[in-house]
Amino acid sequence: MKKLFFTTFLMIFCCVAYSQQKLSTTNKQAIKFYQTAMATKPPNGIREAFIKRMEQAIKLDKLFTEAYWAISDITYHYDTDNSIKMLNLAIENNAPRKAETQIKLAEYYYKQKKDYQKAIETIEKVSDEKFIGKKNELLKKYQIVDKLFKDTVPFAPKNLELLNTDFDEYFPSITADGKIMSVTRSLQSSRNNREDLYYSTNVNGTWMPLMPIEGLNTSENEGSQSFSADGRYMFFVACNRRGSGGCDIYYSINNGGSWSNPIPAPYPVNSGEWDSNPVLSPAGNELFFVSSRKPNFGGKDIWHCDVKILDGGILQFSNARNLGKPINTAGNDFAPFIHTDNKTFYFASDGHPSLGGSDIFVSWRDEKGVFSEPKNLGYPINTANDEYGIVVSANGSQAYISSWNYEKPSRRLDIYQFELYPEISPKSMSYVVGNVYDAVTLKKLDAAVEVYDYETQKTISESISDRRTGNFTTFLPNEGQFGLNVRRTGYLFYSSKITSKNDSLMVALQPIKKGEKIILNNIFFAFNSAELQQESEKEINEIFNFLKQNPTLKMEIVGHTDNIGSEKFNLTLSENRAAAVRNALIAKGIAPERLTYKGLGFSQPIDTNSTEEGRERNRRVECVIM
Repeated sequence: MKKLFFTTFLMIFCCVAYSQQKLSTTNKQAIKFYQTAMATKPPNGIREAFIKRMEQAIKLDKLFTEAYWAISDITYHYDTDNSIKMLNLAIENNAPRKAETQIKLAEYYYKQKKDYQKAIETIEKVSDEKFIGKKNELLKKYQIVDKLFKDTVPFAPKNLELLNTDFDEYFPSITADGKIMSVTRSLQSSRNNREDLYYSTNVNGTWMPLMPIEGLNTSENEGSQSFSADGRYMFFVACNRRGSGGCDIYYSINNGGSWSNPIPAPYPVNSGEWDSNPVLSPAGNELFFVSSRKPNFGGKDIWHCDVKILDGGILQFSNARNLGKPINTAGNDFAPFIHTDNKTFYFASDGHPSLGGSDIFVSWRDEKGVFSEPKNLGYPINTANDEYGIVVSANGSQAYISSWNYEKPSRRLDIYQFELYPEISPKSMSYVVGNVYDAVTLKKLDAAVEVYDYETQKTISESISDRRTGNFTTFLPNEGQFGLNVRRTGYLFYSSKITSKNDSLMVALQPIKKGEKIILNNIFFAFNSAELQQESEKEINEIFNFLKQNPTLKMEIVGHTDNIGSEKFNLTLSENRAAAVRNALIAKGIAPERLTYKGLGFSQPIDTNSTEEGRERNRRVECVIM
């Protein structure tokens, strides 16, 4: 999979300098040597014979620019010095199309020699007015990269020695609790052959040797994988299975430690084009992936689509669209990773100014969904080699990257762990674990688990609990106020507040039954008032959706207060608050005859009224099934 990126780049780069203009020579014999060489160009022809014919063409006409270019291109990777020598010789001999040769030479210094200062000096010599725009574009890029190279950033990588092997390990992915990591491992020298999915567990701070993920690997390629933040979903790419193309995106659901049979992600995720690098957002409502489909900006682009979690954890995908600028470029943009804060976005690119190959960048998404201008993570996190993706722990401090082995280059790609410096770190997030079960039978349940922000009313995380164990992991920022909703068909929904101080949550879901009630813990009113606060909107929608999905149900809305104030005042207040909830539901479309209401004041407390915490619990609205 990785090799495909490089091959695409090389094709684009080597062809940039060639155009369909006529050749710069009129010497018929030189043209004949040139055309014979091009007709037998490697890999179909012999490299030495190709070079010899081009040299013969140059001997016949020292101004034959395209012959210099041809030799330079064919020696680009195995003899870079000779490649650069040929371009300098064309410039010294005043061959035509000098500006194009200078641009090509500058790119060679930048891409192959990693000599950024020499690239700057070369591009500054371009004087042809037709290429001033290109000159300025490249000069700006080289200056940015030269500054990156000189302004080093803090970086102390630790090789995860127990996890790495003589094979290539890349595309790391970790769960939000930091306990499990998955990687792609190539079992052959070429990463286009026999890629499989592996995982490692963290034991007392040490990552253990990798183990293959049972049930997902085959004799074909599986790779480019990623966990959902809670570890319930594994997204990956598999080749030569039934699907839309040669390699397609699949996902699997973990229940009780076992992965389900892979489920192909239907259109609009998979297409007839190349699709890879799937990553589920921490909110569970968005999938990022990489595709070569149209429209694009020239290379492979990062896309995203909407996701809805259905009963049983099956995912529904819709509305795929190109992520657009400033993330995507005319180059290849890939390996997306969205942190659990749902704002900090990391990705790899060879289209943004990089240190020579593909570098890793970070961008921040604002409340309107707009991404900031990407920032290069800097040298030596990024190097003159290719970097292929990064993941960051939920607390924002630890990062994992795949890079060439710094100590033993023959080991090729290994996984490294390092501490992020503050300027590229995301907001710290905490995780909370919980368990969902049937309140009557105590049977463990799979249920939708959602955490949202009271202030913005936006979902922070959404997933589904394990159908075998009932377990779930969710996460939230360390600061702010947040609500939790748990729902399952056939049951009353569960509503509560949640904080990062919650060690664990036990969620007992009540089957829908006459007389059962839902305590609306996420309904808020102005002080001593029946005016619903904006923070209540999510809970109102939760009741509305519950009634819509159960059209035969009727319910009574009951208000309660603490014992501060007179009995008469509290009775009226509780009744008005119940009426406010009823009116909000009617306004959304629920038939009035399905809803009754009453107030009970402070006559039925569920906690003590001698503490603020107890009084807060007593001030509540309940929905009773009638």
